[in-house]
Amino acid sequence: MKGKRSMSFAILVIFSVVSFAVIIYGQKVLVDEKYCSVDADCACGTNVRTQQCFYGNKNYVGAKQCPDFCSGFAGNLEIKCVKSECVQIKR
Repeated sequence: MKGKRSMSFAILVIFSVVSFAVIIYGQKVLVDEKYCSVDADCACGTNVRTQQCFYGNKNYVGAKQCPDFCSGFAGNLEIKCVKSECVQIKR
């Protein structure tokens, strides 16, 4: 009986911590790097974690730009939200 109480308490604590993190940090915790609902959710630059050129959800794009990667050498590329995923397409 004591083991079941300890397990229940541990599960309750874990659930509370996760819930608190979601409330404090908002949906950033749950959003995939490529997820979007509108074009404005997408951006291009460097990935905040890897520092590599990247396009995806704006929450994962840092301030450093990658102009040739993002817009193409001829300026013929753009980032759009297609079927809930940020993709790079030709203009």
